[in-house]
Amino acid sequence: MRAEESVEINRPLQEVFSYVANPRNIPEWSNLALEVREETEGQPHQGYRFIAAAKFLGRRLEMPFEVTAYEPNRLYSHRSTGGPFPVEWTLTFEQAAGGIRLREDAQGEPGSFFRLVGRLLERAVRRQMRTDLETLKDLLESETSRGSSSS
Repeated sequence: MRAEESVEINRPLQEVFSYVANPRNIPEWSNLALEVREETEGQPHQGYRFIAAAKFLGRRLEMPFEVTAYEPNRLYSHRSTGGPFPVEWTLTFEQAAGGIRLREDAQGEPGSFFRLVGRLLERAVRRQMRTDLETLKDLLESETSRGSSSS
């Protein structure tokens, strides 16, 4: 299974990277994530480990993850180290007119139950990625308008 989506966010690159490359923030912008528990203390970095509890296709999943790439303002990736669905999420950050382009790529090998739903799984992941990226865009860009409004 492979799915890719992207979004342009009208915010500074460093700000978007710092927010997105911090697993503790995932539940704020991803409908899938219910909670994230750290296994490694401190700021995220390559080798940082966490557990994500998520709900996907009506099932609650808890999956351990490890950050596999952490290149500030350029690349962030984490992969599952257990659970029913081996997957790696890679986020690439690039300058774009008025902000940044964030590209999200998910690659995985569905096991057990998830293998049965095949193409439906890929479509569901792509749809969820699109929704999550739009939520992220709205969240980060609304901070600009809240910060600059004079109410």
